[in-house]
Amino acid sequence: MKIIARSKSIIAIALLLFFCVSEAFANIVVRSLVVNPSPSQKRKVPFRSYLPKEVKPENVIDMGDLDIAFDPKEGAYYVFKDYELEPKETVTIEIELEDVWKIAGNELSLLRGEATRAAKVLANTDYYERATFLKNSIESKLNQIERSQSIQNPSPGGYISDYRENLKLLEAVKSDLAAAKTLVVEAKNIAPMLTWKLIIAIVIFLGFLGIIFFIIWQKQIKSLAELSEDYAGSGEKPGQSPTPEQGERRAVQEDRKSGISDIEQRLKEKPEE
Repeated sequence: MKIIARSKSIIAIALLLFFCVSEAFANIVVRSLVVNPSPSQKRKVPFRSYLPKEVKPENVIDMGDLDIAFDPKEGAYYVFKDYELEPKETVTIEIELEDVWKIAGNELSLLRGEATRAAKVLANTDYYERATFLKNSIESKLNQIERSQSIQNPSPGGYISDYRENLKLLEAVKSDLAAAKTLVVEAKNIAPMLTWKLIIAIVIFLGFLGIIFFIIWQKQIKSLAELSEDYAGSGEKPGQSPTPEQGERRAVQEDRKSGISDIEQRLKEKPEE
């Protein structure tokens, strides 16, 4: 807490600041002590106290008869008032503030749940290892925030400093969670691509298979055509038993083919002169 006191005359002002946390309302009470050190003179003592930068007017629960204003140079609000104090008179000033130096537990739980869901979505993908790393990193930071907030720092400066460090951890958690969500989007985009690749591969395979069947079918058609020609030349019909005359004719044809084959064989075996 930063305190500035101004006066035209020589005035000593002792300011005692400390935080009191109300268990019932979880608010912060800032107490200041304004003193007129003069043993004989009545003094006008100006009081001015800067509030932490996290505090806005709506966070001030009770400030008595003090006024509040914003200092653009400091980037913070301050309370002020001039007090008419008798010699050696002291005035205790109390300012009740909402405790804005604590991250809500439900926000931490929400972030933890989102990290867990993202890791589950990526469980059976190539991103699982990266997702697990991000989830563990998020868990570690959230646990650190919870441990820090479970211990009440008795020092006002320490209490606020702990909160600001926790804010840095919270930003890191959100950054890791954003990275995990990006992986989820990428994984969802890859799934349709793999499906189309599989479909194309199946179509190509079926195309090759169709070509093979077509070639086999053509060969079978050609064989049947040749067989039909043989039957047509012999006067027989496929599936019909030959008559005696057709049998004799076929035997003669076979003898002729055999004779021609013998002559060709002898010519090949005849030694060259």
